[in-house]
Amino acid sequence: MNQKGILRPGEALEDYSLCPVPLEQRKAWIDVTIVWVGVAVVMSALLRGMMIGLGLGSLGRVLFAYGLGELLLILMMVFSGYLGARTGLSTPLLASRTFGTRGSFIISMLLGLAFLGWFAVQAGFFAETMAIFFRFPLSKSWLALASGLAMMLPVIFGFRGLRTFSWLAVPPMLLAFIYAVFKVGFHFLPRAKLLDLARAHQPSSYPLTVGEAASLVAGGFIVGAVTSADIFRYARPRWLEVAASAAIAMVISASMQFIGSALAMSTGLYHEELPRIIISFEFAGLGFLGFLAITFAQWTTNDSNLYSSVLAFNNLIRLKRWKLTLFLGLLGSTLAAAGFLGHLSLFLSFLAVACGPVGGILLVDHYFIHKINKVNLSANGFYFRSERNRINWLALGSYFLAFTIGWLTSGHPWRLSLFPFSIFAFNGILAGGIFYWIGSILKNVFKKKRCPT
Repeated sequence: MNQKGILRPGEALEDYSLCPVPLEQRKAWIDVTIVWVGVAVVMSALLRGMMIGLGLGSLGRVLFAYGLGELLLILMMVFSGYLGARTGLSTPLLASRTFGTRGSFIISMLLGLAFLGWFAVQAGFFAETMAIFFRFPLSKSWLALASGLAMMLPVIFGFRGLRTFSWLAVPPMLLAFIYAVFKVGFHFLPRAKLLDLARAHQPSSYPLTVGEAASLVAGGFIVGAVTSADIFRYARPRWLEVAASAAIAMVISASMQFIGSALAMSTGLYHEELPRIIISFEFAGLGFLGFLAITFAQWTTNDSNLYSSVLAFNNLIRLKRWKLTLFLGLLGSTLAAAGFLGHLSLFLSFLAVACGPVGGILLVDHYFIHKINKVNLSANGFYFRSERNRINWLALGSYFLAFTIGWLTSGHPWRLSLFPFSIFAFNGILAGGIFYWIGSILKNVFKKKRCPT
């Protein structure tokens, strides 16, 4: 890297994973937005929409739930994302500032495992989609391995790869899904019929209250919102641009969920039947184009899972980013092929809960406790704060308390209604911020008592 912070040609694949993205390398807001839209256009959004549509049974209630859930996500994305845009740092490096250099290792490990786990699961789902549409001579295990390796390719090129692939895949995906909902039509079944279907769904019923639906909306994207600095570090440090990107991405996400709701409310089919609705000529009839839309919706989102996992592990393993991408991509693909993580839903839920408190503590630390002035760099280009201990015990203590709150309100293994609705990741965010803020105030009070002026 030269003195201006610009990578040399041989370092082009490094993607500034261990140092701030220089201002000269920041991208136009539309480029950042298209990456986020690629993340938002995901199969799980359609599936959540189908569950909400049947569960609420009313267009007005559906839209209100979307508005409530997406508003929480936009606020989280804007404040977390601006930290990335202001400093040029990824979430793990921001965590180094707050939790201390060694304290952040725990956070990086949790984030890295969570995103790698979901990458493996999504690669497995992608293989299942391939197996349904095509009759390959390969087993699902080999298809899962091939799917993960294919999804890894754009990530090797970092943000540039995500941006290029999103520009290619997102516009046709959106057109395909919009066409599907208009083809099926908006002739919804009676609300009583939809609610009966929601209650009858096995193994568990669909959400039947607006609060539960809003929780499903926000919970489905909250980890991405908490770690939004990973993408927004490539944005220019302008509040309006960050807010516009976050709002557009979440409006697209809500639109995807609305498409899912409309499809379910028109057909009365459960979310397990989504591929049939999109592909079959009985409904939308998109055939191969529908298959491509579904697969690319999985692909663009899963790229971001691996990208964030690499950034997190790069804080632990000082290896060239593209080499680490190859290693983790191969590892995730192998796990997908083995079907290992597909049976560990409780473990992945555990990791999802573990991400929430990080966001609350980072926001309180940067916006209330310590003002952001400038980024300090050591001679070798690694980020540090010389005045901060290697472990910030207050931040770590607040994190584990908040994690406990998030876990107990997630329904695994118990359910405690301590916070609004049932958005367990949001509960962790709120608890983490509150514990850290109160702890910081008490710490300053004790300091003043010990050292009176």
